[in-house]
Formats: sequence, C-alpha cells, structure tokens
Amino acid sequence: MFGRRWAGYRLPMSDNSELRHAEDNEAVQAVLDRVLSWQEGAPAETVHEELRKGLSEIGETRSEEWLQENAERISKADPA
Repeated sequence: MFGRRWAGYRLPMSDNSELRHAEDNEAVQAVLDRVLSWQEGAPAETVHEELRKGLSEIGETRSEEWLQENAERISKADPA
C-alpha cells in the first residue's frame, strides 16, 4: 500500500509523532517509544500490558485511562 499511487497522489505515511512526543517525563517517553517500536499494531491488550510492565520497570505509574488510551493509539499506529 505504501509507495503506491492513488489518483495521482502518494498516500501519506504517519511518523507517529503524536506518540513520540507525548510525555514530558523522558523515562515515560522512552517506555512509549519502546512499546511503539515493538508492539505497533499488536492487540490493545498486549500493548496495555507492555506499557504497564515498562512503567513498573522505571518505577512510574499512570492511570488506567492513560494506559488504555495509549494502548489503543499504539495498536492502531501506522508503521513508521
């Protein structure tokens, strides 16, 4: 699909910048980046668990709403 032309235009690719620059806390952003790199397109439940584990490893927590929102965004992210 990527790189093919549609009606004379290339389809835009997302760089997922909204996920790559979502956090002010650098350690939490590193968790988001790592999970995005490895779990992009995975089921939201898998991504949710990986986010939770990553945050636990760095001694951080986030609300269930934050976890679910970011899990869904990563699950639906376009390949970068």
